[in-house]
Amino acid sequence: MEKLDKEKFMGEIWKQYTTTKDIELLAQACEEAPFFGQKEMAREIAQILRSAKKNKKVKI
Repeated sequence: MEKLDKEKFMGEIWKQYTTTKDIELLAQACEEAPFFGQKEMAREIAQILRSAKKNKKVKI
């Protein structure tokens, strides 16, 4: 994904998240975030977010 596309994607994801509070959207954003080349870190954070959603441990 090109830089402008990522910026647009992240902006749209954040807008949707602030409206819905759907943690899946944050997980998707993590997977697309650069994390300075550490894709494993991005996947791990996304997995933790998804797990928290399933277990309803995160309150927003």
